[in-house]
Amino acid sequence: MHDYESARYFSSGSRSSVNEGSGMNRPEMIHLLTGVQSSKLNYYTELKKTIGELQKKNRQLEIMNTIMHSFNVNMSIQDMLKQTQETLQSVYKIDRLSLAMWEDGALKMADVYPEKASFLRKGTVLSSENSLYARVFSSGQDLLHSVQKGDDFFESEAFQALGFQSVWLFPLSSRGMITGVLGLATREIFSFSEEDRSFFDHLSGQFAVCIENARLYHEVLLSESRWASTFRAVPDSILVTDLDGTILTRNDSAAQSWPFEQTICTFLKPDRFHEAVQTELPCFEEVSIQNKVYECAYYPMLEDGELKGMIVYLKNITEKQFMQAQIIHSGQLAAIGEMAAGVAHELNNPLTAILGNAQLLLRLATNETKPLLEDIEECGKRCRTIIRSLLAFSRQEPSSFHPCSLNDAIYEALRLTGRQMEKQRIQLLIELNEQLPLVNGNLQQLSQIAVNLFINAKDACSEMQGEKRVWVKTEADQHFVYLHVQDNGCGIDADKLDEIFHPFFTTKSAHNGTGLGLSVSIGIAESHGGTLTVKSQPQKGSTFTLALPVLERTE
Repeated sequence: MHDYESARYFSSGSRSSVNEGSGMNRPEMIHLLTGVQSSKLNYYTELKKTIGELQKKNRQLEIMNTIMHSFNVNMSIQDMLKQTQETLQSVYKIDRLSLAMWEDGALKMADVYPEKASFLRKGTVLSSENSLYARVFSSGQDLLHSVQKGDDFFESEAFQALGFQSVWLFPLSSRGMITGVLGLATREIFSFSEEDRSFFDHLSGQFAVCIENARLYHEVLLSESRWASTFRAVPDSILVTDLDGTILTRNDSAAQSWPFEQTICTFLKPDRFHEAVQTELPCFEEVSIQNKVYECAYYPMLEDGELKGMIVYLKNITEKQFMQAQIIHSGQLAAIGEMAAGVAHELNNPLTAILGNAQLLLRLATNETKPLLEDIEECGKRCRTIIRSLLAFSRQEPSSFHPCSLNDAIYEALRLTGRQMEKQRIQLLIELNEQLPLVNGNLQQLSQIAVNLFINAKDACSEMQGEKRVWVKTEADQHFVYLHVQDNGCGIDADKLDEIFHPFFTTKSAHNGTGLGLSVSIGIAESHGGTLTVKSQPQKGSTFTLALPVLERTE
């Protein structure tokens, strides 16, 4: 029963007859009608479930980040399997990892970790007729198999001898081709969710890319006859230079990024390069080039002990850094969720009583007291809306996309940030197109972008004197829906415009910003098929524009 209905029920008829018929006094009746106890259990059950899901997502992101960070082109397949299996133990009890690869026209067992869990020899051909590995390789679909005594597969004897109960096989895909099969085996029944399936599918994809990169890179170094074709095929950028940094040759990836540069000094600082030349030892650094972040390695080329040149290896880690930002951001939201739970618990109890009593008293109000009671009720409802908005914002739900309006996301963001602007005397000018086409997206994530843009605009204005304004406008053309957030604040220096979307970069003071807002926002925009751009002039203000594709209508 809603609060309003409770108040109406209590006020109808004689109060004395209600008390006499029910045997309850007035405080007991109000406590029953407000329903505090009845809602508490459902509230905490849902909150506990949400926090559990957030924590599991954080652990999965940490696992993926650890594995991606630890892999390098010099690792053997055995080391990759070992690193993966040991990292997975924090969440999943995986007793063995196995790898089958397509080589010389056949699917062969390539490696197993731990080695003591090996049964089939390396190089064993897995027959396409009755092999589970071959079935997954051919279909391109994962397969979860519960080991039974009556199984008649090629691998059945091995599984039973090693005591496995469940085996989960995933195809390895690189550049649109199936290259092998990754096997996860446990000595107990494996229960999983669709979220686990998605995680392992992503893991196998990253594993396939790392194996492919390592294979190609070792071929570059070890096989002189296959140098040219392999060199071009490596997806990361590789450049061969002389001792002065002049580029002698580059692979296709490097040619796409730097087609006309004659020396690496035009896009890399020479300090680490010269250090590698002087010491004749590999050197490493992290660099920012063309609004992307790269891991850069300098490898000396020695022939008979004499330094002949340098190999410059550049790996784009922008996505990896974005994942690191997501891990931190998810942790922050989880903390906000726990904090909001405590705040909601402490405020909801008295707030419910206030709203309930205010509605009861409105039935008995006089002309003098009615406006005051209506103000109490309205303020109570506003507090309740703020609490609900905070909880909704801090709760990270699965990224399911549905038709939604960008205006709705803006309204939700304004409920969280509008009051802050009012307190700082910032004039908020809103011009929303009510005929705005729908987009296919996640309303909560779009609201998160708007909140970040509004907070940045507020902070930029707070550093300026005089009249402060923030303009919020939506519009659309035939293909895109646009959100413009403009302020007349401090603006951004031209040399920093390429950096502001990088994770952990911020122009604010240490206690005022984390450097995650814009990096998370641009990641969300790109996941929606859109863009987030900025125009700014120092001391004049900035304009951020979010562009999202219009939802295509199906006839």
